[in-house]
Amino acid sequence: MKVFRFILAIVLILFAAQAINFRLLSILAYTLLGVLIFSLVWAKLSLRWLEITRSSPSERAQVGDSFEELITLRNTGILPKLWLEIHDSSELPNHYPNCVQNLHPLGIVRWKARTLCVLRGRYRLGPITVTAGDPFGLFRFKREFKNTHHMTVYPATFDINKFEALMGSLPGGNPIRQTSYHVTPDISGLREYRPGDSLNRIHWRSSARQNKLIVKEFEFDPTVNVQIFLDMDASVHWVVDRANSGAVHGAKLAAVSSRSIDSTEEYAVTAAATLVRYYLDNNRSVGLLAWGQEHTILPPDRGIRQFWKIMEALAIIRAQGSTEFGQFLAAEVTRTRSSDTLILITPSLNESWLNLLPLLLRRGSKVAVVLLEPRTFGAQVESSMLAVGSLAAMNVPLYLLKRGDDIAMALNSETAGLRR
Repeated sequence: MKVFRFILAIVLILFAAQAINFRLLSILAYTLLGVLIFSLVWAKLSLRWLEITRSSPSERAQVGDSFEELITLRNTGILPKLWLEIHDSSELPNHYPNCVQNLHPLGIVRWKARTLCVLRGRYRLGPITVTAGDPFGLFRFKREFKNTHHMTVYPATFDINKFEALMGSLPGGNPIRQTSYHVTPDISGLREYRPGDSLNRIHWRSSARQNKLIVKEFEFDPTVNVQIFLDMDASVHWVVDRANSGAVHGAKLAAVSSRSIDSTEEYAVTAAATLVRYYLDNNRSVGLLAWGQEHTILPPDRGIRQFWKIMEALAIIRAQGSTEFGQFLAAEVTRTRSSDTLILITPSLNESWLNLLPLLLRRGSKVAVVLLEPRTFGAQVESSMLAVGSLAAMNVPLYLLKRGDDIAMALNSETAGLRR
């Protein structure tokens, strides 16, 4: 519109110059026409010979960490670039490396964007759009640089001192005759050293007696596995409705397009991540079962590799499932052994999954429940007291998690009872 008015002014000045035969107006019209052409060429060339690169120390972060990214803008031409507007279209929340930059001929500028990670997920970084104009503000052109990559934000984890005494040895149980790559208290035998064996596996007394290196083979110790069942049924998850002020209002998570940390989904995933870390730090075998946007089954294992495998799954899982928790539990419990410890994490107050617990207890499984209180997230549902009473009657350890709670304190056995 501004260019159209400028061209119209030139045409009118030319007509006036011809009508009254006034030379000064002709000079003015040609001068304005020169300005128009100069502005067009300037704006066009400002987007030529540009290179943009972006790099970061790591493509992984955790909720609560700061993610830092270095962006480099390079001018490979001999013409200066003035007033380049940089706009980034990254998906990472609150990540705005937008700015205005000037470049000398063959110049380079660098700047850092530091963002506090507040929401787990896998996010696209980029593309970047550069907008250039001319000194007179007549033209504005854009160029998109499609150099994109992805980064993952893992859920937060908290330190807990104790989560119930659920992981003792099986009374009278037999060792599990399965070779372990981890060092355990149970040795299954000895064999000759092979390249790649760790030095802490060497049995020095046998090595000295046989005059060759002998290493120990370990087997899984007869302790229970920990299976975490995470309820990702969309119909039972709630989020605090930010559109309402004053009193806390809740909305079904499936009906809200934007994500929020004030949701049962985020609290449930954070609780699961915290318990995974706790048990793996105590050298337990941990597995994860959930059904969100896809079926997630991670068999029990131990070690740092299992930790990151589960954290990768928890980073992207969403409460988009359509399977009621009782049905999911009934179908997936067949994947567990009767000696396993089952940890159920859910905001559901439906009796269907509560009615399954006596069957699990009779078969010998140990069960603990992390129940998210949906009313504290604004849900218009009945009180959780009936579920709490049912769990107490079955002597099932219960950890009640409410909106705004200190998750480490809520999951700590030493303080959970006092809170209830």
